[in-house]
Amino acid sequence: MDREFEHVMMNIKGKTGSITQAIYASNLLKIKFIQFVARMAYKGYLSIKSRDNLTAFSKLSEGKYTIYNIPVTTEHANDIKRLEELNIKKQNEIDKGKLKEIQKDINVLTERINAESPVGQLKDKGIKHCCVLPKLDGENGTVQIAIMNKDDQIFKNWFGTHIRTQMSGGNKDINDLKNFTEGNYTIFNLPFEGQELKDACHDFDTLKINYSILPDLKVGNDNSQIAVANADRNKFQIWVKMYREQMLKDEKEPGTIYEMNTESYMDTAILDENEYIAKAEPKYQQANKEFEKQETKTVAPCIIKKDDCEEFVRLKRDDNFEMVTINKESLVDNMSFTAASKKMRDNGYFVSRIPGTYGDNEKHLILPAQNVFVADEGKTYVGFIPKNKPTMVAERSGDIKDTSFDKIYKPYESVSRNMAYVKNLQNKAPAIQNKILAKPKL
Repeated sequence: MDREFEHVMMNIKGKTGSITQAIYASNLLKIKFIQFVARMAYKGYLSIKSRDNLTAFSKLSEGKYTIYNIPVTTEHANDIKRLEELNIKKQNEIDKGKLKEIQKDINVLTERINAESPVGQLKDKGIKHCCVLPKLDGENGTVQIAIMNKDDQIFKNWFGTHIRTQMSGGNKDINDLKNFTEGNYTIFNLPFEGQELKDACHDFDTLKINYSILPDLKVGNDNSQIAVANADRNKFQIWVKMYREQMLKDEKEPGTIYEMNTESYMDTAILDENEYIAKAEPKYQQANKEFEKQETKTVAPCIIKKDDCEEFVRLKRDDNFEMVTINKESLVDNMSFTAASKKMRDNGYFVSRIPGTYGDNEKHLILPAQNVFVADEGKTYVGFIPKNKPTMVAERSGDIKDTSFDKIYKPYESVSRNMAYVKNLQNKAPAIQNKILAKPKL
């Protein structure tokens, strides 16, 4: 087992679970997640069984896993929540007669869940261990499952099939589009959903664009994905230009529309631990805040991993992120920290000065520390900026603002430093286990 992860797991003490030793940034999120679930179990909002299942899975995977948002029927999602309620009820019941009735209800519900559970299908594909997480959000039609990184490609192959069975909508069903174009289509990310997506579809129909709207794997994140026939790519680009011009005319900031491959589309289903907690219903978040108030604040330094690890490779291959280089001497060592920047750094974020900003206009880029890596013998950091959601930027005044990808990336795009290093990355990226398997298809 990964020694650092094991030691930090042992270092979680009491119901508040303080962390005192320096740990890798990627492991810090895992530990915070385990803390959160343990706190909810202590409060009685989650079952002890859920807490123990996550702890056991985290140890077994050495903290090397990814959480995916899986589309399922509303009935299945509700059954998962109901099973958790019954497990809580069971652990608190002392009457033997009532315990027998509860167990009977659990058995009936478990049989129904197993009949359409993704877990059974994944086991059939060769994934021996995964972890269905407690259903804490208020969304219908999704469950969250943690998959070991070593099983990621097997999961993606299954996930592609699972998604395809649910693909409908748009001008053409995805299978119709695939047959119609002989597989010649491109997936794009659109920076909106809901009514804006419906309006865009009306435009596509008017322009006679052959397209299919793909299932939204993370509802509520203001993004949608569309597959466009390559023969209609020019018409789609005309629409993109019209969209941007209209947004600017309306004095609105147009989001980023970008191309992605199939695997990157499936990666939109990934939830990091902070997102899982943030999506939890208010009662869970409020309970967590109560525990945090009791916790003795101790800064646990985060160690940034090198650019030869699996996490780096995954982000580099994900079209939902753009890689930027950050010079350590000029943008990190010699930056002027504000109180807000220091607080974000102490909370596990990586903070650096944005190129071209100085003095009273100095701005700081705030990235999750697990999305930053040490490179070039320690002279350079490599960060990954998300294209499909805003990133935090701290201003000299102390304000922290969510800023669009286009605004953030522009200063880095014009910087020519470290270009030799960036080119070398093509040959430097290490291999990931199971990558010899066929790439998932939609």
